[in-house]
Amino acid sequence: MDISKTTLLKMADAFLAEARRLRKESATQASGAAREQLIGEAEQLEAKAARLEKDAVSAKDGVFVQARN
Repeated sequence: MDISKTTLLKMADAFLAEARRLRKESATQASGAAREQLIGEAEQLEAKAARLEKDAVSAKDGVFVQARN
C-alpha cells in the first residue's frame, strides 16, 4: 500500500497515543503479569511509531512511500 508522509505521521501519532493509554492503564493494574503485558504492548506500538516516523523523515512532501508491516 502506498501512503503519504502525512499519513505516516498520523499513524505514528495514533500508535503513540495508544501506547500512552496502555502505559496509563498499566499503572492501575494490581497483577504483575497483566501490567507487564500492557507495557510490552506499549513498547511494540512505540517501536512501530518510531519506524513510521523514520519513514516519514526520509520521504519528501508529496512523495509516496511503500508502507512496511
